[in-house]
Amino acid sequence: MSLLIDFVILALLAGVLAYAYLVDRRVRNLVQVLRQLEPMVNEFSAAVDKSEDSVSTMKAMTESIAQKLRRRADPDPATESTPHADAAAGDHGVSFRSQRSPAEPPAGVAALSGKDELVRSFFDSVRSREA
Repeated sequence: MSLLIDFVILALLAGVLAYAYLVDRRVRNLVQVLRQLEPMVNEFSAAVDKSEDSVSTMKAMTESIAQKLRRRADPDPATESTPHADAAAGDHGVSFRSQRSPAEPPAGVAALSGKDELVRSFFDSVRSREA
Protein backbone atom coordinates (compact mmCIF):
# COMPACT_ATOMS: atom_id res chain seq x y z
CA MET A 1 0.00 0.00 0.00
CA SER A 2 2.79 2.44 0.83
CA LEU A 3 4.39 1.63 -2.54
CA LEU A 4 1.17 2.70 -4.29
CA ILE A 5 1.09 5.98 -2.34
CA ASP A 6 4.74 6.60 -3.29
CA PHE A 7 3.95 6.11 -7.00
CA VAL A 8 0.94 8.42 -6.79
CA ILE A 9 3.10 11.10 -5.12
CA LEU A 10 5.80 10.64 -7.78
CA ALA A 11 3.23 10.91 -10.57
CA LEU A 12 1.79 14.07 -9.04
CA LEU A 13 5.27 15.56 -8.65
CA ALA A 14 6.07 14.74 -12.28
CA GLY A 15 2.81 16.45 -13.33
CA VAL A 16 3.62 19.54 -11.27
CA LEU A 17 7.11 19.72 -12.77
CA ALA A 18 5.75 19.39 -16.31
CA TYR A 19 3.17 22.11 -15.66
CA ALA A 20 5.83 24.37 -14.10
CA TYR A 21 8.00 23.87 -17.20
CA LEU A 22 5.10 24.88 -19.48
CA VAL A 23 4.33 27.96 -17.38
CA ASP A 24 8.00 28.92 -17.35
CA ARG A 25 8.16 28.70 -21.17
CA ARG A 26 5.08 30.86 -21.53
CA VAL A 27 6.41 33.47 -19.08
CA ARG A 28 9.74 33.60 -20.92
CA ASN A 29 7.92 34.09 -24.23
CA LEU A 30 5.80 36.84 -22.68
CA VAL A 31 8.87 38.64 -21.32
CA GLN A 32 10.58 38.37 -24.70
CA VAL A 33 7.55 39.85 -26.48
CA LEU A 34 7.30 42.65 -23.92
CA ARG A 35 10.99 43.48 -24.47
CA GLN A 36 10.33 43.69 -28.20
CA LEU A 37 7.31 45.93 -27.61
CA GLU A 38 9.12 48.29 -25.22
CA PRO A 39 10.52 50.66 -27.89
CA MET A 40 7.13 50.85 -29.58
CA VAL A 41 5.37 51.54 -26.28
CA ASN A 42 7.93 54.25 -25.47
CA GLU A 43 7.36 55.87 -28.87
CA PHE A 44 3.61 55.63 -28.35
CA SER A 45 3.94 57.22 -24.92
CA ALA A 46 6.04 60.04 -26.36
CA ALA A 47 3.45 60.56 -29.11
CA VAL A 48 0.70 60.76 -26.50
CA ASP A 49 2.69 63.35 -24.55
CA LYS A 50 3.27 65.35 -27.72
CA SER A 51 -0.41 65.22 -28.66
CA GLU A 52 -1.42 66.34 -25.15
CA ASP A 53 0.96 69.29 -25.47
CA SER A 54 -0.42 70.12 -28.92
CA VAL A 55 -4.00 70.00 -27.69
CA SER A 56 -3.24 72.28 -24.74
CA THR A 57 -1.45 74.70 -27.09
CA MET A 58 -4.39 74.64 -29.48
CA LYS A 59 -6.81 75.29 -26.59
CA ALA A 60 -4.72 78.27 -25.48
CA MET A 61 -4.62 79.64 -29.03
CA THR A 62 -8.36 79.13 -29.44
CA GLU A 63 -9.05 80.94 -26.17
CA SER A 64 -6.79 83.79 -27.28
CA ILE A 65 -8.64 84.08 -30.59
CA ALA A 66 -12.01 83.90 -28.83
CA GLN A 67 -10.98 86.75 -26.52
CA LYS A 68 -9.93 88.85 -29.51
CA LEU A 69 -13.27 88.14 -31.23
CA ARG A 70 -15.17 89.08 -28.06
CA ARG A 71 -13.24 92.35 -27.87
CA ARG A 72 -14.15 93.10 -31.48
CA ALA A 73 -17.80 92.17 -30.92
CA ASP A 74 -18.10 94.32 -27.77
CA PRO A 75 -17.15 97.87 -28.84
CA ASP A 76 -16.22 100.53 -26.32
CA PRO A 77 -19.28 102.22 -24.77
CA ALA A 78 -17.65 105.58 -25.56
CA THR A 79 -17.73 104.80 -29.29
CA GLU A 80 -21.24 103.45 -29.54
CA SER A 81 -22.23 102.70 -33.08
CA THR A 82 -25.56 102.38 -34.76
CA PRO A 83 -26.71 99.11 -36.32
CA HIS A 84 -26.42 100.77 -39.72
CA ALA A 85 -22.77 101.67 -39.06
CA ASP A 86 -22.05 98.09 -37.93
CA ALA A 87 -23.54 96.73 -41.14
CA ALA A 88 -21.50 99.16 -43.17
CA ALA A 89 -18.37 98.06 -41.27
CA GLY A 90 -18.95 94.45 -42.28
CA ASP A 91 -20.55 93.07 -39.09
CA HIS A 92 -23.58 91.14 -40.30
CA GLY A 93 -24.80 89.91 -36.90
CA VAL A 94 -22.53 86.86 -36.88
CA SER A 95 -21.85 85.47 -33.43
CA PHE A 96 -19.62 82.66 -32.27
CA ARG A 97 -20.11 80.30 -29.39
CA SER A 98 -17.41 80.40 -26.75
CA GLN A 99 -17.59 76.63 -26.22
CA ARG A 100 -18.19 73.73 -28.55
CA SER A 101 -21.07 71.42 -27.91
CA PRO A 102 -19.83 67.97 -26.92
CA ALA A 103 -19.66 65.72 -29.94
CA GLU A 104 -20.59 62.06 -29.92
CA PRO A 105 -17.50 59.85 -30.29
CA PRO A 106 -17.47 57.71 -33.44
CA ALA A 107 -18.51 54.09 -33.15
CA GLY A 108 -15.78 51.89 -31.69
CA VAL A 109 -13.96 54.80 -30.02
CA ALA A 110 -13.81 55.00 -26.24
CA ALA A 111 -13.20 58.14 -24.23
CA LEU A 112 -10.15 57.70 -22.01
CA SER A 113 -9.17 60.04 -19.24
CA GLY A 114 -5.56 59.14 -18.51
CA LYS A 115 -2.41 58.01 -20.20
CA ASP A 116 -2.41 54.70 -18.29
CA GLU A 117 -5.88 53.90 -19.62
CA LEU A 118 -4.73 54.80 -23.11
CA VAL A 119 -1.74 52.47 -22.98
CA ARG A 120 -3.86 49.71 -21.43
CA SER A 121 -6.50 50.06 -24.16
CA PHE A 122 -3.72 49.89 -26.76
CA PHE A 123 -2.59 46.50 -25.46
CA ASP A 124 -6.20 45.31 -25.21
CA SER A 125 -6.83 46.23 -28.84
CA VAL A 126 -3.61 44.47 -29.93
CA ARG A 127 -4.71 41.34 -28.07
CA SER A 128 -8.15 41.44 -29.69
CA ARG A 129 -6.59 41.77 -33.15
CA GLU A 130 -4.38 38.73 -32.53
CA ALA A 131 -7.29 36.57 -31.43
